[in-house]
Amino acid sequence: MHLKDIIDFNQKNVFTGKSPRNYGHTYFAKRDFRPGETVMMSFGKILDHQTNHLSVQIGFDKHFLPTKWTCRYWNHSCNPNCFVRTRKDGFPNLVALKKIERGEEITFAYWMTEYEWAKNAAENQEKCKCGSKNCRGKILSFSQLSKKDEIKNKKHISKYLHGAI
Repeated sequence: MHLKDIIDFNQKNVFTGKSPRNYGHTYFAKRDFRPGETVMMSFGKILDHQTNHLSVQIGFDKHFLPTKWTCRYWNHSCNPNCFVRTRKDGFPNLVALKKIERGEEITFAYWMTEYEWAKNAAENQEKCKCGSKNCRGKILSFSQLSKKDEIKNKKHISKYLHGAI
């Protein structure tokens, strides 16, 4: 898939705005989505390390740096409305986990892509602001989940993380 096609797809499905949870910018649904529908596609410059902010992990030694229309504003929630499905090229798509209504903020759990946080990662200092009933108070990486949670969420994580279970 070409970058232009990904950007066109995302712009058709979402718009950007200020997060009601003080996460800065975020994406909102332009239309209703049913569970299982692809909401957004990602893409970006491949890196061999995690940056302190904004990179998304797609392999144990592989991250990518997204742009505005290729997932730069994907925000975390402990009760997300999307999950990750890895494409053949290794990049993740966000897929509706449950019904998403037009105007609703698009969220996923960062542990769905991030195995562990680098020492300089902003998530080490940031408190979770999702406000969900099951909020953990901090943004966890996959390696910080219990074994029970790892196994329970196997179908919602990046494909490369399956080897960590």
